Amino acid sequence: MKAIILFFLVLGSQVIFSQASQINAYEYVIVPMQFKFQNEPNQHQINILSRVLLKEEGFKVYMDSEDRPLAYRGNTCEPLFLDIENTSSYLTIKVIVRLKDCYDNVLFESEEGTTKLKDFREGYQEAVTMAFESLSEMNYQYDPSLDKAESRTKLLKKTSSGNSEEIEEAYPDKKLFILDGEQYWMIKNGPKDFILLANQGKERFAELNNADKGTFIFNSKTISGAAYFDSDGNLNVEFMDEDSGQIKEHIYLKVNQ
Repeated sequence: MKAIILFFLVLGSQVIFSQASQINAYEYVIVPMQFKFQNEPNQHQINILSRVLLKEEGFKVYMDSEDRPLAYRGNTCEPLFLDIENTSSYLTIKVIVRLKDCYDNVLFESEEGTTKLKDFREGYQEAVTMAFESLSEMNYQYDPSLDKAESRTKLLKKTSSGNSEEIEEAYPDKKLFILDGEQYWMIKNGPKDFILLANQGKERFAELNNADKGTFIFNSKTISGAAYFDSDGNLNVEFMDEDSGQIKEHIYLKVNQ
């Protein structure tokens, strides 16, 4: 029995170390002003509370409505992104705190914070604070020498002789598009941005950075322009042709999977 208990203690410590080593690669966190389960921004004041709690752990924190530092603009994979899931039942307020990277991978997941306080504001604040106690156990300390996405970088740098099945499995939620007979994979790059991958996921082809009201700034090696999704889900990219000085359009047709 003692051996079994020791085994689980060791296993638990290894999981904590693994999570800590991953989040230590990140210097700051983006906190949304409104989580999916909230009916309004900063409802019950838990968004601002989360910002304070993250700062207490040593992170640099920005709300998603704030401008990021100039050094990080255009690099949407630099921060972590906070997410809180509401798992409440009828009589109990319960939440789980997660830190995700720009590909929506969960690098940290808290224990469930629970309370039976009947006042929603006090209850959610207490549950969130309890959930953040799991983060305190990580003893976060930013280490710039750690690689944020070593495994993903290796996948993107694979040559044509790489393991295509392995790359395919790395992006299970990708969306497929076709332009001029070439297939492109679209993957998330943070809450609102995207990346287009070419050559079966081996080449980073273009970035789509959210601008305003459903439009994106499109940047590839050859063109820069504005992009949007039409009613059929196709990606429309408008850009200035440098040779003719005219506005041209590329339409990436969405492939139904």
